[in-house]
Amino acid sequence: MSNIVKNFIFKYNLQDVKWMDLTWLLVMPIININYLLAGYLAESGTSLALELDKEIPFISVFVFPYVYWYIFILLGLVFILSKDRERYGRTLLAIYVAMCICYLFYYFYPVEISRPVIANTTIPNRLVNIIYENDRPLNCFPSIHVLNTYIIMRFTKLKDNKSWFWYTNISGILIMLSTLFIKQHFILDGVMAIALGEVVVLIINKIEGKYIKQILELPYKAIDKIKKGRDITIS
Repeated sequence: MSNIVKNFIFKYNLQDVKWMDLTWLLVMPIININYLLAGYLAESGTSLALELDKEIPFISVFVFPYVYWYIFILLGLVFILSKDRERYGRTLLAIYVAMCICYLFYYFYPVEISRPVIANTTIPNRLVNIIYENDRPLNCFPSIHVLNTYIIMRFTKLKDNKSWFWYTNISGILIMLSTLFIKQHFILDGVMAIALGEVVVLIINKIEGKYIKQILELPYKAIDKIKKGRDITIS
């Protein structure tokens, strides 16, 4: 097992990663408070169902790529960080900016989706029902599942690693489709998420690299200040 881990680390250059950069992931649960708050405040929402939405079948097995999204985002960010620290900073910044824009939609233009009644006859069905029970049918437009997936796909380059590039794109497409097949989102939710993601990525890519690096250095500077303060106290 240890050899497998070592091979994985060296294959993707993880031994050179500045792991403190991952502390920026702690911003995500803070931002996500808005998801809970927006869902709590909204009493109902608008339906964006198209005729095509009605033709899309419910396929419970797609709950697996839907849930895998959490691992997909984390692995994607670690991989990007291992290849290009500045690009990692841009990826995170794009995700956070785009998510904040999403929450403005959730607060001021809540969209609600009608979900099917699913019998707990299979494991996928049970997982879908667990999601339904813990996630109100609001906060749909744009889809954060699709949004963050698209941003990870945009910042994952073919030149970095072909196998990882194709893994990212195939997994990403399955995750996007899963939002439709388990009836968590409308088609327009995904379309808007991709459009928003692309606009934000284009804007973030125009920021000078030195500013991205300055942002990434903030945790290191904070730790240095704490260490210096502790040294002064001890002396």
